[in-house]
Parts: sequence; structure tokens; C-alpha cells
Amino acid sequence: MQIDIYQSTKGENKYISVPKGTKIHNLELPATIDPDLLTLSPFKTRLEIDVNKKQPALDQDAIIKQIEVNGYAIHGAKTEVKLTTK
Repeated sequence: MQIDIYQSTKGENKYISVPKGTKIHNLELPATIDPDLLTLSPFKTRLEIDVNKKQPALDQDAIIKQIEVNGYAIHGAKTEVKLTTK
């Protein structure tokens, strides 16, 4: 599945992903949605998600399931780097 990812301009770790080519302004979002997700900026287009190929920072299973149910997925993305000292 290819998706387009939009990032909230108000919350740096808040994203909405949709199937590629989806007109984001046509989404029917619930009234209870986090208001930070109402102002978005394109983040990544045509990202291929495949549960058989690891995608850093994304829970691909959860994104695919949300898109199947809602037509969009609300999620965060996080990569953690741990350093050690000598």
C-alpha cells in the first residue's frame, strides 16, 4: 500500500496518513479529533508500507488497519537513538 503522510503544524509528532492521492481536505474527520490535526503540512508522499518490510518509526500494521476502517490513520512517528559513553 502506498500512503501520503501529513504532519501537524502544531504538534511535531502528530500525523495523518491516507492512501496515496487522497484529497486530504475531503476527509470526514470526527468532531472529537485532536485540533492539532486540523492544520497539516505534507510530510512524505507515496511511501510504500508493507508489513513484510520494516519501516523505521512507523507501526505499519496499525496504520494499515486504521486506513482500512476509517480511510485515514492518525499516528505518531518516533525513532530513538541510544548512545553510550566509554
